[in-house]
Amino acid sequence: MKKRKGRYQNSEKKTTGRAYMSYEDVPLKDYGYNDPAPEHLTKKFFKGFFIVIVAVLAVLIVTNIDRFTPENISHWIEYDLLGKSEGDGYPTEITGTTISSGNFGIMNGVPVYCSDSSIVVLNSNAGNYQESRHAFANPILKTNSAYSIVYNVNATGFSILNRDSIVYTSTASNKIFSADVAPNGVYAILTHSDDYLSKLTVYRNDNLERYTYSFVDFYVNNVSINKDGSRAVVSGVSANNGGLVSALYVIDFSQEKFMQKYDFDDVYIYDLVYLENGNAVAVGDKAAYYVNIQDGKREAYSYRSDTLIAYALSRSTGASIAVSENPDGSSCEVFSINAKGESTSRFDTGKKVLSIDGYADKTAVLFADGIVVYDTKGNILFSANVPTDARKLCMSDHATVYALGKSRIYQVILKK
Repeated sequence: MKKRKGRYQNSEKKTTGRAYMSYEDVPLKDYGYNDPAPEHLTKKFFKGFFIVIVAVLAVLIVTNIDRFTPENISHWIEYDLLGKSEGDGYPTEITGTTISSGNFGIMNGVPVYCSDSSIVVLNSNAGNYQESRHAFANPILKTNSAYSIVYNVNATGFSILNRDSIVYTSTASNKIFSADVAPNGVYAILTHSDDYLSKLTVYRNDNLERYTYSFVDFYVNNVSINKDGSRAVVSGVSANNGGLVSALYVIDFSQEKFMQKYDFDDVYIYDLVYLENGNAVAVGDKAAYYVNIQDGKREAYSYRSDTLIAYALSRSTGASIAVSENPDGSSCEVFSINAKGESTSRFDTGKKVLSIDGYADKTAVLFADGIVVYDTKGNILFSANVPTDARKLCMSDHATVYALGKSRIYQVILKK
C-alpha cells in the first residue's frame, strides 16, 4: 500500500518501550520549532495583516485629509523621515534688531516671528526652517496652522509663507489695514478704498482674486478668515451721534451682501478671531464677546470696571483675558472664553500679567518672576522660571511654551 503523506510519515513505529527525553537535557541552541506553518495559512495571515494596515492608514488619511498637502508631505520627508533638524537648542538669538510682541507666534507647532528685517520659522531645537529677509517698514504677522501672512500696515506690501519658505509676495492696490490667511492658503486683505471707506479683497490660494466687498459706513480694522477660506469676520469703527460705535460683519464669499452684522455702542473692538467651530470671539475695550454665527446670538463678558491688561485669541481655544482694577496692571484677574462660548470663573493671580495664552483647557500666564499654567478653576498645574527679559509667551502644546525676550527666544518645558 502506498504510504499516506503526512506530518509524521517518517516517524518510527510506536513501541511500548518508548524512551522520553526532557528539554532540560537539550542545549538552548537546539530549542526550536522547525515545522513551518502550511503555506496557505501563511499567505492568509499576511493578506489579513496587510488589509488591517491599509484600513488603519485609510482612517488616518480621511481624518487628517486637510494636513496631507504637498507642502506637508515634502516637509515630513525632508525633516522627519530624513532627520533634517539643525539647531543648537534654546535659548536662541533673534535675527534682526527688534521684534514687537505681536509679531511672535506659533505656526505648525513651532515659533515664527517677524523682526524689523527678517521672517523666521524655528524648529523645536532652535534651528531655522526658514529665514527670509523683508523690506517692510511696519510689518504685522498673522499666523495660522499651515500658513502665515506678513503685511506692511499703512503700506501695500505683503508676503504669504508656509513653514519652509515665502510662497508669494505682492502688493495690494491700496494701503493695508489688516490681513489674514486660512489653513488652505486662501487669504483676505482689508485696504483703504478710492470710492468707499474701506474694502475687503479675498484671493484664492493661487493668488487670483476671488471676492470683494466694500464698506460704506465703517472704517474696518480687523479681519479673520474661517478654516476653509469661505467666510470672514470683519470689525470696523464709526461715529454715531457724537459717540463711538463698532460693528462686526460676518461675510460669506459666495454672497454679495453680508450674512450678519452686530453693532456695539460705545465699544472699540481691538481684535477678533473666526473660530474653527464656525463661531467668533471679539475682544473690546470694555468687554469680550462671543458671537454664535449659527443662531445669530451674541454674549457679552464685561470687564466690569476693570482695565484690559492682556489677551490672546486662538482659533481652536477661544480667548484668554487678563484684567485689573488698577491702571498699572497690578493684581490681575484672569478668565477665558472657550470655543463653545463658556466662560471660566475669574480668579485672582495677585500679580501683574505681562502676557497670556491658552491651549485646550489650560491658560499660561507670564509674570515678572516666571510662567504659571492654570486650569479652568484657577488651580496651578505647572510653573517654571524664565529670564526677566521675557515679554510674550505662546503655548505650542500642553507642556511647551515659547517665550520672546529682548534679544532671545526661550523654550520652557512645564513641569509640576
